[in-house]
Amino acid sequence: MEFKIKTDDVKKHYREYDISGDISVQNIEDILSEMKNTITECDSLRINLNKITGFDTAALQFFYSLKNSFIREKKKFTVNCDLSEQVKQLLHNCGIDDLAKVLSIDTQN
Repeated sequence: MEFKIKTDDVKKHYREYDISGDISVQNIEDILSEMKNTITECDSLRINLNKITGFDTAALQFFYSLKNSFIREKKKFTVNCDLSEQVKQLLHNCGIDDLAKVLSIDTQN
């Protein structure tokens, strides 16, 4: 898994990340440590997951928790992605078919 800051606008308190590869319980700590500061420093966050190759339930829990943290703080949180068939099947197996609804994903990019 790789993530990088695509946009960091300090004046507007806006940050955007591109995340690629496999997001799983083995590497979620890397994202978590990065995002801790983002929650306090940013009023608006966008996460691009268009290049992910895998996504486990730990990743789903993390992004759902991140979304809720932003909502509690009345901040804007947006995720955009094009889910692979494998990721869609994983979500279906977990009983969560509509990830876009759960995470408020912008599928229009």
